[in-house]
Amino acid sequence: MRIVLVMLSIIVAVGFGQENDPRAIIEKVRIYRLTKELDLTTEQAVELFPKLSELQKIEREFRNQQLEIIEDLKKQVGGNAPDVDIIKSLTRYEGIFRERIERQLSKMGEIRKMLTPSQQARYIIFQDEFEREIREMIKEVKKLRPR
Repeated sequence: MRIVLVMLSIIVAVGFGQENDPRAIIEKVRIYRLTKELDLTTEQAVELFPKLSELQKIEREFRNQQLEIIEDLKKQVGGNAPDVDIIKSLTRYEGIFRERIERQLSKMGEIRKMLTPSQQARYIIFQDEFEREIREMIKEVKKLRPR
């Protein structure tokens, strides 16, 4: 965790003028650490990172559609819309959820084919630990913010 904080501090200090989107900075750190953690070959890195970008795109698309459907549901529930309209929105939500899962599983299958079993396991462990570290850092930053 401390290593990540130090790395982020350095990246922010050095590269903040060039890159001011915290998500982009975090993504650069993630790519660096993932490359190192999995001990990726150049060929693997060239194949893997576009697949990971596609996974993120799938998630972004789902989130955008999800927000749209939730807004529709809020309007429908608040406006006492007929059940048939609510059911259509719920069915649409189920459809985008199912599509997201299917697309993610397909992409994960592609990723598995390019990594050794050990790398696959380290990838899953890395993802879990990195996401946990990021959540912890966000909590710490929120604590430091003046109110």
